[in-house]
Amino acid sequence: MASASSSSLSTRRNRLVVPLIVCPSCNVKTIVRCTAKTDANRGRIFYTCPDHEKDGTGCNFWYWEEGYINYLKRNGFIAGEDGTYGKTAQHLDLNQDAFGRQDEIEKKLIAIVPIVREILLAVKCMLVVGLFGVLILVCVLVVVLMK
Repeated sequence: MASASSSSLSTRRNRLVVPLIVCPSCNVKTIVRCTAKTDANRGRIFYTCPDHEKDGTGCNFWYWEEGYINYLKRNGFIAGEDGTYGKTAQHLDLNQDAFGRQDEIEKKLIAIVPIVREILLAVKCMLVVGLFGVLILVCVLVVVLMK
């Protein structure tokens, strides 16, 4: 084999780790790396916005691995049409299990983010209510002591 094509990237042990960018379609969430589970494409890598839905609703950003790499090249996230990549991408010797675990961890972290936001909002509300409670208590104490 004289040269490796970009389509062979998804089947080789020497995998290309590409940057996960902020979704250019919705500009809200970071693109996630997923592994296809359908019979026709089992194990094939794709990149998508977490808000993308199979039925076509939600964000429309979705690419197979080869298309995502080409997108990154076209838009200057990684360099080189000759197969050389910029500093944001590296070749690492990782097996498929490591990528599967990474996918699962990313999905769990994405699921946790809204929960953490809700907890922070609840804590902020409790602090504000507590501050007003202390302020009212001090006012009542001052009024009682003035009598």
